[in-house]
Amino acid sequence: MEKTWAISGLDLHLELAGRKVRAGLEAALREAVRSGRLAPGTRLPSSRALAADLAIARNSVAEAYGQLVAEGWLTARQGSGTRVASTTAAAAAASPVAVSPVAVSPVAVSPAGPTAPAGRRPARYDLRPGRPDLSAFPRAAWLAAARKALTSAPSRALDYGDPRGRPELRSALAGYLARARGVRATPDRIVVCAGFTQGLALLCQVLRDLGVRAVAVESYGQPGTLECLTACGLKAAT
Repeated sequence: MEKTWAISGLDLHLELAGRKVRAGLEAALREAVRSGRLAPGTRLPSSRALAADLAIARNSVAEAYGQLVAEGWLTARQGSGTRVASTTAAAAAASPVAVSPVAVSPVAVSPAGPTAPAGRRPARYDLRPGRPDLSAFPRAAWLAAARKALTSAPSRALDYGDPRGRPELRSALAGYLARARGVRATPDRIVVCAGFTQGLALLCQVLRDLGVRAVAVESYGQPGTLECLTACGLKAAT
């Protein structure tokens, strides 16, 4: 049996293998803590929420939590929920690994199809690249987050800072990559880019300096990718 959990708000990816549900959940959580994907102090979902996401019995989750608390991997306090223990042998032994520059850009597909010629039924969805559903942009949430950030940010944050990106953002990305992607990286190994093209250009420059002369790319893709490779002195092999 294999189940995957990616709960909103925590973005944690779990895979339960084997026939014994409780043992599989214990092993998955234990490994997530041991590998550093779940940082010390991270709050886990309630047993009811996790059971619903995994479609398993709530008792199985509660028993798994209880066993990991007994082993010292997790802590449980009334009113504080279940959290990753602040100090564990796995956390102390964790070591960072390098990570490539990451560009995160969520895209929503527009439900409005393109204009179809007369006599033809219009497409239900427009799947052409570069045509996101702009009406789906979370304006209210964006404004609230921007207002909160500007209110609490120190004045120096408005000046030119670390070219790799704000330390707070890189720390948040490091935590997300560990939880959701299984990639352990320290904030100093992450570079925040203005977008995919800049990230690709930086990678191309590094590859060129390392002596790479050609890069394999898919036959179907954005024209800008090939242009970026050419501009950096690399050849595209399809």
